[in-house]
Amino acid sequence: MQNKRKLLISLLDRIEQNNLTSAVEQMWNEGLLDRTAVERLYIEREVGRRVRAGESKTKAIGQLSEELSCSYEKVRAAVYYKNKIKGKTNGNSY
Repeated sequence: MQNKRKLLISLLDRIEQNNLTSAVEQMWNEGLLDRTAVERLYIEREVGRRVRAGESKTKAIGQLSEELSCSYEKVRAAVYYKNKIKGKTNGNSY
């Protein structure tokens, strides 16, 4: 998109320049971030971290779903949605 730079500049004008955390928080509060995408990113990274630490993917998904008070299916879908987009089909994505 040719207007990408203009759009990004308008976004930067909208947020405070104090620090990155406050900028992201302000964007979140103003509804400028996709909550579903942010949740999916957190889930993907947290499951990946746990698997790299030696936990089974199934156990990591189950425990994270309990911690987030959401369904096992929601967490599982977030993990495998990432793999589907990246063209990964095997279980060794982490």
